[in-house]
Amino acid sequence: MTKAATNPWLVLAAMTGSLAMVFLDATIVGVSLPAIQRDLGLGVAGGAWVVNAYLVALAGAMAIGGRFGDVIGRVRAFQAGVSLFALASLACALAPTGEVLIAARVLQGLGACLMQPASSAMVAGAFPEGKRGKAMAVYVGVPLLFMMLGPVLGGALTQWAGWRWIFGVNLPVAIAALALVAIVRPVEPTAERRPIHWTSAALLVLGLPALVFGLQEQARPTDGIAPWIGLVALIGGGVLVAVFTRLQFTIAAPLLDLRLFRDRTLLGQVIVLGLTQVATIGQTMFGPAYLQGALGFTPLESGLAGLPLALPALLLVHVAGRVYDHRGAVGVVRVGSVLCAAGLAAIAVGMLQRSYAIIACGMMLHGAGMAFLMNPIQTDVVSRVPPVQRGESAGLAATARQVGNALGVAIAATLLARTGLDSLDAGTMAQAEAETVARSFAWMGAMQVMAMLAAVVTAWSLVRDRVPHRTSRG
Repeated sequence: MTKAATNPWLVLAAMTGSLAMVFLDATIVGVSLPAIQRDLGLGVAGGAWVVNAYLVALAGAMAIGGRFGDVIGRVRAFQAGVSLFALASLACALAPTGEVLIAARVLQGLGACLMQPASSAMVAGAFPEGKRGKAMAVYVGVPLLFMMLGPVLGGALTQWAGWRWIFGVNLPVAIAALALVAIVRPVEPTAERRPIHWTSAALLVLGLPALVFGLQEQARPTDGIAPWIGLVALIGGGVLVAVFTRLQFTIAAPLLDLRLFRDRTLLGQVIVLGLTQVATIGQTMFGPAYLQGALGFTPLESGLAGLPLALPALLLVHVAGRVYDHRGAVGVVRVGSVLCAAGLAAIAVGMLQRSYAIIACGMMLHGAGMAFLMNPIQTDVVSRVPPVQRGESAGLAATARQVGNALGVAIAATLLARTGLDSLDAGTMAQAEAETVARSFAWMGAMQVMAMLAAVVTAWSLVRDRVPHRTSRG
């Protein structure tokens, strides 16, 4: 039986800090890329991989991180992940070359894959069902705010302290998280120590990055790589992922127990989560460049312009948590998906019209929708399974989110490149015709609206019932 931790709020503080690092490092780098490229002599393709290396590592190994937590214990997985993330962040801050920085970004992603599924499972286990939504609101809401403020923080640190500090700020947070876990010693359920199916691990680790790399190559081929290599990677990655998926239904101890998706509501929530990230990440990564290229904002102004997205999410995430505690996830997920779709549609119109006022209104709607989506889904996917499977369930959700991120960046970049933008670098955009930039981003926005409408349909057709498992079972 799972016992409550001696101080669940200290557990929550440690886990929230760790997730904030993961979310922040997905967005903080974009504004700093020009300075990084200048100091380390990176070209446009190399600069893109400073961002993409982290996202691809997250997409390829997040599910494995969830299984490691179930095998070696979530506390150990969390401690190992935070330690690796901190060391990799230090390597990023001290990187003498672009190649070292990209390699360290991969290690950051691997560290995040170990700690994130373990952390969400430990938060869910530390609080009883009636308080879990409120706790998860803090666990998701604070990191979500940091993710949305990433461009602002990155711009400020780069301007006032240098780009290396965007990685250095992770170190005190990691040390504090490790200290809190050592003091509190969270209690976790005894899980069956199933061996890891290494063939499945190899298929996933090779297949997902190849698939994402192939998509990215369709948008902007890397210098020195023949065009056919990207196409081969795209097809080969898709085949490997398909084989991996089929294998999980045929082996006794799957790496990812996809049979959990027999719960149609859990399946729907994971699909909604992935589609929402596909629809959102392009705005987060490329939105500041649009504001600079089409509206003439400075880097700092473009970062501050994202506040209408962040503030509603911060204010409403706690409301969503309380509603979840009383009514479950069905209603809030449905409402959140509709708000996100409406907000993204307004943003697309604002980009076409080059009107920040319309864009800001869309951001507010979208931020409110994210508050009603992220926290309830994160809470429900770990509450719908027995305690011993919470790490695995969290890994499924985290994988969907990171795959959505990676695919969203690749698809958005493809659309921007195919509709008139020769480069996604903010400086190059500033020199392009404003009409060209606005039209290209409007096409990207249309794709994001379509992805979010698919999430709306999924939320209303599959997300139907409340949590079947109760904490008293664990």
